Amino acid sequence: MSKENRISTTQTTQALMIEQALEIGVDFASILDGMEIKTYYIPGDNQVPLHEHFAQDEIFYCVSGQGKGIVGDRTFDFSPGDSFTAPAGSMHTIESNETQCVLAILLPVNRIVCKCKNVSYIDIRMAMAQGARTVEDIQSTTGAGTGCGGCLESIKSIIQMACECKGVTVSKIVEAVQAGAKSLEDVSAQTGAGSGCGKCSRVIQNIIDLKR
Repeated sequence: MSKENRISTTQTTQALMIEQALEIGVDFASILDGMEIKTYYIPGDNQVPLHEHFAQDEIFYCVSGQGKGIVGDRTFDFSPGDSFTAPAGSMHTIESNETQCVLAILLPVNRIVCKCKNVSYIDIRMAMAQGARTVEDIQSTTGAGTGCGGCLESIKSIIQMACECKGVTVSKIVEAVQAGAKSLEDVSAQTGAGSGCGKCSRVIQNIIDLKR
């Protein structure tokens, strides 16, 4: 079999598997479309800030260098060939005293933020796109945080952030709007928000419309 025929057969098999998975409720196509692959060159004197991704699992793979992966209160050895996963919503970082080259794969997930009321991250973002800006707004529109209250800190973190890709807060975009930004393009030029995956565009447009 020629190389071209092998490639064609592999692609056909993959397409069939994606279709079969969709029949049982697994949408591989959407996951693949939203997947990001990033490469990081991290000098030993550069501390990676502790951070989280609200709607992405991040898988790290060490290509070179020695260090530690930290996810919440867990620590992982992180040397060439090692990997670890930071689930969506978990605080994580990489610590090392030497230069590391790292491959990271980010996978989109719609995690449940409020388990009491079964409210997801996307539910909260949709509420923000309709004008919700406070915990009380989220509680009244989605019900999240009205049960045990264990998710309140997560809700606060989510509603503070407009663009996760670029780390741009709602308050920063409000400042840009008050300074004259009148469109998504204006906001992106001034803050960088919306220039990544673009999933925050509805939230940003709502901030522009309401000026808050």
